[in-house]
Amino acid sequence: MTWKNISTLTDLQARTETGTWLGTSRHTDADSIRRHFSVPAYDESVFDYPRVVPGCLKHARDNSAHSAAGGTDFMAIGPPGAGKSTHALEWSTRLLEVNNRPGMSEAVVWRGSTSRSEWVPLAPWATVCLPASCDVEARLESTDSAGSRSVALEDVVREVRYYEDPRDLFENHVQPGKFHVVYPDPQMTGCQEVYEDCPYEYELEFSDGDPVQHWWTAAVLARVHSGPYHFFVSFIIDEIGDVIPQEASKDAYSSYEKILLFRDTYADARKFGVSVFGYGHSDVDFHEKVKRKVRWRITMNGTANPTRASQVVGVGNVPMNTDLTSHLKTGKCVMWTEQRFCYPLAWGDIPKPTDEELRIRLVPRVPKDPADADAASREDDRDARSSSDDSGAGDGPAQASLDDVEAATDGGSVVADRADRSSTTSEGAGIDATGGGGSS
Repeated sequence: MTWKNISTLTDLQARTETGTWLGTSRHTDADSIRRHFSVPAYDESVFDYPRVVPGCLKHARDNSAHSAAGGTDFMAIGPPGAGKSTHALEWSTRLLEVNNRPGMSEAVVWRGSTSRSEWVPLAPWATVCLPASCDVEARLESTDSAGSRSVALEDVVREVRYYEDPRDLFENHVQPGKFHVVYPDPQMTGCQEVYEDCPYEYELEFSDGDPVQHWWTAAVLARVHSGPYHFFVSFIIDEIGDVIPQEASKDAYSSYEKILLFRDTYADARKFGVSVFGYGHSDVDFHEKVKRKVRWRITMNGTANPTRASQVVGVGNVPMNTDLTSHLKTGKCVMWTEQRFCYPLAWGDIPKPTDEELRIRLVPRVPKDPADADAASREDDRDARSSSDDSGAGDGPAQASLDDVEAATDGGSVVADRADRSSTTSEGAGIDATGGGGSS
């Protein structure tokens, strides 16, 4: 479980030898990650009650798995330091390991955040998807004397892709067998069109003035109601209270109405092969309208599990009658449904390569304030005139067109090579889940 000869994140080597990357059936990304972190292969036989962990993890197009056909979900609750991010990394790998098999395929989408980068242990296998409407700045921040420095994101991860809108993301960039880190588009490009084509009707609008977390409602909606449907998709949403906060109100951004839209989409997700796995610090952080739709739950170490149905919104029965989790060590939890529970469920350590934090800043090309756009235009005019005066030419500087897109196939995927960007083709992975967990 160690990283050798890695002093900074740009020392990481992209894992391009896997079958997932090369388009062959052997040595998948999930296998590569498991070997790197010494994570054993998934063993369903260790679980006494298959409808708990195996029922949530293993997906199928029919009822051949341990739960109904289609996607699944859970909400995991635990205090800071309980190991939520590590659990999410391991669960991501298990999803890729278990659900990419003959007749079945699945992709994992991790919610990227400009303030956090807990996914970095999987950077050598990761496909990072960024909005084409923004310029991207990546920095490595360290607590030692190295300080902060700018880096090319392509030097840290295996692949970087740029999507136009939520539909383009899933149609052309998210691919089965891969681990994707997706950063939301603050411009909300294409989100309103996704909503207008869906069967739900609320008085709401997506615009570039929206809080950026609203983009995730449109993204899940796009996959559920626009596809593609030939492979499943699992969303890993850390800090899910940011996306569906309990305090959402009927404000100028229709925040409450978008909670209702997320709820309706969440309820339909299973039928379309979509799973949503959320993590948060407290059960009160995310909205009760969505809680009522959750089928699996996880209580992490360091917090007491419920013992009565009245303690949990949307639950008719709690199978635990005593506190099992308050005194558990880091890296253990109880996973439960209304009928059964798995205790203790454990996962291993997935360490970061270095102590650095990867910060990604997205800068919209089109300012939200028209006055800013006018000022930028005037500045460009002055620069053009200055350049013309200096060179003696009257044409001004040439500009590369962002519409200059060359489509190229690589393993059945489409990659957009833009005039001002460097796009590569690659795949991502995850790691392995459940280092233990018999049921009680």
